[in-house]
Amino acid sequence: MPFSPTNRGSEEHSQRDDLRIVEESAALVRQTVLSLAILPAEVSLEGAARDRLRDLRPHLEEALRALRRIEACRVLTDQELAQWRAFRMLLETRGLLATKA
Repeated sequence: MPFSPTNRGSEEHSQRDDLRIVEESAALVRQTVLSLAILPAEVSLEGAARDRLRDLRPHLEEALRALRRIEACRVLTDQELAQWRAFRMLLETRGLLATKA
């Protein structure tokens, strides 16, 4: 069934929202990595990383859901695929760090 102009506009708006979610999550990841890189020597990197990854978890999960919605409408770009892999890796790493705590 063809899309009506109203549905198409709504779908494009939804994809823009999903892309915004992915980009904001990517920016949070970059900000988190940079903040960990400049920690003072007396601060435990493992503890700080665990805490920051825990805080990122809902953003990463939301970004992965957004990427799945985008993929349902079109093929993901190379950058989007790289973001998907990075978000998954961070979620898996967060799980590994949590088991050490």
